[in-house]
Amino acid sequence: MDTTSRISKIRSNERERLHGPPWLKTLQGALLSCAYTMLDYAQTGLIAAVFIFKMMEWWYQSAEERMSAPTVYPPPPPPPAPKVRKELFSLGFHDGVAKEGIPLPPDRTICPLCSQKRANPSVVTISGFVFCYACIFKYLSQYNRCPVTLMPANVDQIRRLFHDM
Repeated sequence: MDTTSRISKIRSNERERLHGPPWLKTLQGALLSCAYTMLDYAQTGLIAAVFIFKMMEWWYQSAEERMSAPTVYPPPPPPPAPKVRKELFSLGFHDGVAKEGIPLPPDRTICPLCSQKRANPSVVTISGFVFCYACIFKYLSQYNRCPVTLMPANVDQIRRLFHDM
């Protein structure tokens, strides 16, 4: 005997065993029919519920990732060259560089302190000039001033520069 016919035979036997007045038998029969229908579709309903739950999880996860994803902005343009004021010129400054300060190399990728290609480029926030991190850290620790502009600075004013690769 296959399972469908066995199940229908068991269900009809259950309906026959109902006792009481006709209206109570009708109510009990309706409740049994509802229970049997729920049992018949429980597996399909559970699969659909899991599918809907996973779909909602995917939807909200992707929305959260979009909201928390960092927005990549292009680097800001460099600030304009400082204008030479008469009082700075009389103090020995020309184009933002002190006469007694170290000269800038013609190649912008060279560190003014070690004259090598910059490794771990870092900027002094007071002046905006870029050096190797090790070079500028050592210089500022010793002299407490920018080597190019001779403006007072300390190691807390060094910022690492990152390049997109």
